[in-house]
Amino acid sequence: MSVTFLALISGAVFFIFVWTLGITPSNQDFSKTKSQAISEDKNRRPYGVDFPKRNDSDEERHVSRYQNVLSTKEKTSDMPTTILAAGDIAKCDGEGPWIEKFLKLVGILPDDGPQEPFLENLLELFFLSEETDHPAKAELTAGLVLHVPGRVLALGDLVYPTGSTQQFQKCYESTWGQFKARTHPVPGNHEYKQKDAAPYFAYWGNQAGEIGRGFYSFDVRGWHIIALNSKIEKEKHEETISAQHAWLQEDLAVTKAHCILAYWHHPVFSSGQQPGTTRMKNILRTLYTFGVTVVLTGHAHHYERFAPQNPEGVRDRSRGFRQFVVGTGGVSLRPLEKRHENSEAFQADSYGVLRLDLYPNHYSWQFLPVGEEQPYDVGTGACVTPSRPEPLLEQT
Repeated sequence: MSVTFLALISGAVFFIFVWTLGITPSNQDFSKTKSQAISEDKNRRPYGVDFPKRNDSDEERHVSRYQNVLSTKEKTSDMPTTILAAGDIAKCDGEGPWIEKFLKLVGILPDDGPQEPFLENLLELFFLSEETDHPAKAELTAGLVLHVPGRVLALGDLVYPTGSTQQFQKCYESTWGQFKARTHPVPGNHEYKQKDAAPYFAYWGNQAGEIGRGFYSFDVRGWHIIALNSKIEKEKHEETISAQHAWLQEDLAVTKAHCILAYWHHPVFSSGQQPGTTRMKNILRTLYTFGVTVVLTGHAHHYERFAPQNPEGVRDRSRGFRQFVVGTGGVSLRPLEKRHENSEAFQADSYGVLRLDLYPNHYSWQFLPVGEEQPYDVGTGACVTPSRPEPLLEQT
């Protein structure tokens, strides 16, 4: 190898080294820049949108501001309707010793009349005793919702352990209560630990539908949104239908929407420690027949997304609905038990909320986890074309 060639190689390496030093900041400068960026970004919303920090002393103006943004957004043809959803939200700690909670749950001490069976109360107490050691996370998920204008779907079990009036005021109102004006709730089993879920209906008023029923519907820009009460459905409704189911058939028969979304508390499918239930299976069959696109549930304390499927759990790419489980609002998370074959995403490590952006013929989703700059699960889906079949069953 000639001396000239070695000289050329050495010169090129030296030139690249000098050029690199000239354009690359030192590690110290880079760390400083990153630190400054983090400091400047503390009051910015994750996921890329700037909003001023909330002033708790001016809540009425704050709610009005977001309602105005929401109204303007939904009237803009090229903008989607944003939905933020989660269930299993606020848990009151420090409400007396463990034995007092036990006596209330089993009905020995009064607590506005718990309505669950004795054995179910014991099982619930077991889970609550585990959860007592964990701080409530509802204020953290509320921080995600705070900075995103949109409608809030509260997926049941809104306050633990027994859904009393005091618990709603102390633990829900102080966290997710700031979004009350834009929230569309459904009840869960914890709301029914009070007689007829009376504190739940008293807190929400007309926003929760007719008192004692808890199911209703509304429309947003081409989407028909249906809120259902899974707690009042029995485990088996194979031959007959409930009053809620009869109402649902009538509601679906008259809607002119291009896309349908339904939500309630108890999932039909779940891969977590809280398995799916059959109590909503027959209703799900009716929704599928009419062409539901998205189903949202809570109850199971994890996040999960399923592939489009039919009510029997068989994949259906042409007319299948996509079910989401979003039991990540703030109560202790529970791990994977047995993965369902159609489960496409599962996580029980982070609290968070599901964001849906609804367009006239399709939708997008992203799960926003607490403490992360990027969403965990992102995707898009097309609407199922609704059908108009004859009523499937008659009420008895």
